[in-house]
Amino acid sequence: MSRRIPLLSLLLVVLPGGADAQSFVGFRALGLPVGATESRAVALGNLGIGLPGVQVNASDPASGARVLFPTVSVSMQPTWGDFNLEGQTGTARTTRFPMLGIGYPVPSAQGTITVSLSGHMEQRWAGEQDRIVSLGGIDVPVNDRFETNGGTSVARLGWAQRLGERFALGASAGTYIGRMDQEFVRTLDSLVVGSDVRSYEEDSSWQYGGYTFSAGFTADPHDLIHLAGAVEWSGDLTQEPRLASGEPGRSYAIPLRLSGGATGRLSQRLHINTSFVYQDWSAAEGFEDGVVSEEKLSYGAGLEIQLIQRETRSLPLRLGYRRTVLPFGYRDQGASESSWSAGFGLNLVEIEGVRFGWMDFAAERGMRMSDPLSENFWRATISIGISSS
Repeated sequence: MSRRIPLLSLLLVVLPGGADAQSFVGFRALGLPVGATESRAVALGNLGIGLPGVQVNASDPASGARVLFPTVSVSMQPTWGDFNLEGQTGTARTTRFPMLGIGYPVPSAQGTITVSLSGHMEQRWAGEQDRIVSLGGIDVPVNDRFETNGGTSVARLGWAQRLGERFALGASAGTYIGRMDQEFVRTLDSLVVGSDVRSYEEDSSWQYGGYTFSAGFTADPHDLIHLAGAVEWSGDLTQEPRLASGEPGRSYAIPLRLSGGATGRLSQRLHINTSFVYQDWSAAEGFEDGVVSEEKLSYGAGLEIQLIQRETRSLPLRLGYRRTVLPFGYRDQGASESSWSAGFGLNLVEIEGVRFGWMDFAAERGMRMSDPLSENFWRATISIGISSS
């Protein structure tokens, strides 16, 4: 059979038939973006920048400047969802580990080495279709199934430098890593073609590469205000075949990413934050026509209330809302994701605002829209961190 079958079967998800997915958004491009990944940021509707305190945040390169002791944090994110595609419905469930952050301070230089591994894009979906095809002049019932699984992550190494008590700069260099596996299976009706005719299978496997650089700042111009900003520049994201299939490699342009955030303290126990991300994918090269969205601005806001504030422990409650622009749509319509969130933190050991052991939890109820596709999801995020003096 022709090697074009997988490309044709990729379109089967637009037709009635069996389908399941984490998300069909971006199935013709790089997939679904992995957003804010720490529970604290998720619960506050934050886009990963502008939150005060000790943390190692992949999208806020200067945030690690306040890390005074070796610090490690990791996040886990289970998701439950359902979709509606022109009357066809289905459900999905998945779990990912979207971020690992490490900060190692260098007191003599007034700075911190940061290392992080964070999610970037991911694709997990499958489409299935029962059809009739003509083989040698005979109409044969077949079942076609196309499945893809994989995505990209970013490994970063950075430096965050304190400049006095109220200002810090940070920079990081990173590389895109990851892979994507695709499988196409055509099963023929053995009652028509005979039991000695085997099903057709074809596998593809791709490896991602590329590099990215980011720089940013944090500032505390007043005891009640925390500000942060960052810019991220990337080279092309490359996609090379891992198998000897003869298929050519591909290259995708990743546009400049600008982000900013602010947190204000309204009282001793009440904080408010807001953040935004601007990224213009509309002129990015390497993608199919009609895939890239025209929307550019994502934003979020939230409240943090200290329910319990003790000398060495605290328990904050968090509420937030976030609307994120997705770079790729299902067809030629723009795609967006919006969610309401709530969560809490359990700071097990906290001395003068520095957390030495903590666990954060967030729960989201959200929706993705890219006509004619709609997706609803529940998503939980759990983060655990520890600092050692």
